Amino acid sequence: MSENYQNSITDQICKVQTSKKLIALYDRLRYTSYNSYAQLHAKGEFEENGHKVHSLIGISIQDYSSGTGDKNIITRFHLAPEQIQFLLSRVTAGFPEFEWSQSKIFGVPDGNGYSTAQQFFISRHVYNNQQEILTSPWRIQINNGKGIKKKNHNGGTYMQAQSFISEKSAFIQLTDMDFYMLLKRADSYIVNWENYVASFLIQNGKQQFKKQQEARMAQNIQPQPDEMTSYMQGQPQEQYLNGMYVA
Repeated sequence: MSENYQNSITDQICKVQTSKKLIALYDRLRYTSYNSYAQLHAKGEFEENGHKVHSLIGISIQDYSSGTGDKNIITRFHLAPEQIQFLLSRVTAGFPEFEWSQSKIFGVPDGNGYSTAQQFFISRHVYNNQQEILTSPWRIQINNGKGIKKKNHNGGTYMQAQSFISEKSAFIQLTDMDFYMLLKRADSYIVNWENYVASFLIQNGKQQFKKQQEARMAQNIQPQPDEMTSYMQGQPQEQYLNGMYVA
């Protein structure tokens, strides 16, 4: 018997839906290894299935203004949790005008040298082109497509200018209240996730770090074999107990 959809488990954090469009945020957070316990979030320290793991918040925009099914346009992008919180700060600070964008390119190039590419645009403007006050001043747009990947001097990658080819695009316009609610719920989830992860990651990480420090101290204090032999030969045997000289 198939599970009822409404009772199924989802990693969706929150969504805002209009009559023809929808934007939703998803949990893609991952915690780091004990080697980097203090940063909590994974930032590429380890790999899974050949890909570096990063802690992210997934964003999806759906445009079903032309219909559902095959006519439903779905675009996706990922932001770091700090970027979600940065955008929230722009709302709470009351910026009347704001623009920000980011592009990503990844994956193995195809036969024509193109890799998977994504673009994210967000803006807030008070007036439209007719100088009318916008009731939904926030505009979020995601473009999914492909581009040519290049390497920079630091070993990272970037998308070659003017190489992006859009395969699908969707945008949504939100009121201040809707956009604040969307980001605030995501921020609350991030904070609670960090508190949960910190409860075991920091404790175990600190234990491992302490053992590492103790091992290093033991290696630095312990005399070398040659030093130990010459030292013991120069001291009365009854005064040398458990590796320490008793005065």
